[in-house]
Amino acid sequence: MAPEESDAAVVGVEENTLCKEEAAMGQGRPNILIGYGLEDKLLSQITETAPGADLRVRQQGEITAEDMAWADIFFGWPPRRFLKDAPRLSWIHLTSAGVDRYIDPSLYASSEVMLTSSSGVYGVPMAEHAFAMMLTFSRTFHRYLRFQQEKRWEKLPDSGELYGKTIGILGLGDIGTEIALRAKAFGMEVWGYKRRVADKPSCVERLVSGPSGLRELLAASDYVVIVLPLTPETRNLIGQRELDWMQPHAYLINLGRGPIVDEQALIDALKAGRLAGAGLDVFEEEPLPPTSPLWEMPNVVITPHCGGVAPENDCRITEIFCHNLKLWLEGRKHEMRNIVDLEAGY
Repeated sequence: MAPEESDAAVVGVEENTLCKEEAAMGQGRPNILIGYGLEDKLLSQITETAPGADLRVRQQGEITAEDMAWADIFFGWPPRRFLKDAPRLSWIHLTSAGVDRYIDPSLYASSEVMLTSSSGVYGVPMAEHAFAMMLTFSRTFHRYLRFQQEKRWEKLPDSGELYGKTIGILGLGDIGTEIALRAKAFGMEVWGYKRRVADKPSCVERLVSGPSGLRELLAASDYVVIVLPLTPETRNLIGQRELDWMQPHAYLINLGRGPIVDEQALIDALKAGRLAGAGLDVFEEEPLPPTSPLWEMPNVVITPHCGGVAPENDCRITEIFCHNLKLWLEGRKHEMRNIVDLEAGY
C-alpha cells in the first residue's frame, strides 16, 4: 500500500471512530425527567446507569410545559396536556402496568415516541389482593367485621372453602399468572381467558377465548377475577348479559379497570340476588362518588384502587427502567422490556 493511501486510511478510521464516539456521547447524555417520587438510593441507581445524563426531578403536580420540552426521557406519568409540546421526548417509562391513558398516538408531538410499562412489578401484590378479597367472602369476614363493630358474638354457618372451587381469571399476563399459581396451591380448578390462546400454563386447567369461551368460563366459575387491561375490546366486556351467565352463588372480583364492567348492571345484579357479591378495587369513576350505592351494600368489598400497592414496587420499577435505560443508551431499543404496542393497547 502506498504511504498516501495508508495515511488516508488511518485518517478515515480516526474520523469514523470519532463520529461513533460523539454519537455515543450524545446518546449517553439524555435529559431524563423523573416525575415520580423515588428515594435517593434509587435516583443514584439511575445516575449510575447513565452517568452522563442530565437528571431533573419533579413532583407529579409540579411538572411544567418547559420541563416536558426539555426532556428526552420521562419516568412516571407525564401530564398529557404537555405531550404535544414535547418535541424532544423519545421514550416514556410508565410506573404502572396499565397504559390505557397513553396509547393514543395523537397525544404526542412525534410518532416515534416509545412507551414502556412496569408490567411484572405488580403481580405479587395484586394476586395477594385478589386472594384477600376471595378469602374475605369465602370465610365470611365481610360479615364478621360488621359483627365486631356491633360487639356481636355469633358464628355463621356458611363460612366456606376455596378448595375445590373454580376460579375464572380474565387476563393471563403477569398478574393473572400469579393469581393462577396461588389458586392452584389452594386446590382450586383454574380457568383462564385470553384474547389470544397461546401455550397454556401448567397451573391452568382450561384456557378459553372469544365470546363462547367467556360464556363458558363465567358459567363455570365460583369466583371470577378480572385483571385485563382497558382497551376498546375490553370496555364494557362484562354487562348484564355476562353477569346473567354467572352462577347466583358466584363472586366477581375486579382489579383491572372499572370500565371493563358495566357498573349499573353490576349493582342491579347484586340487588336482585343474581350474584352473591363483588370485590372491587377499580370503578368507572374514581374516586367512587359518595352517592354510589356500592358503598352501602353488605355483599360488596371496596378498596381504593390500591391492589398493586407494596413498598417493594419502587425498587422493581427502577430495576426495569435501568435495564431499559442501559439498552437505550447502547442503541438496542428493540431489546427493551415491556414495550407497549399502541395499536393493541398493552
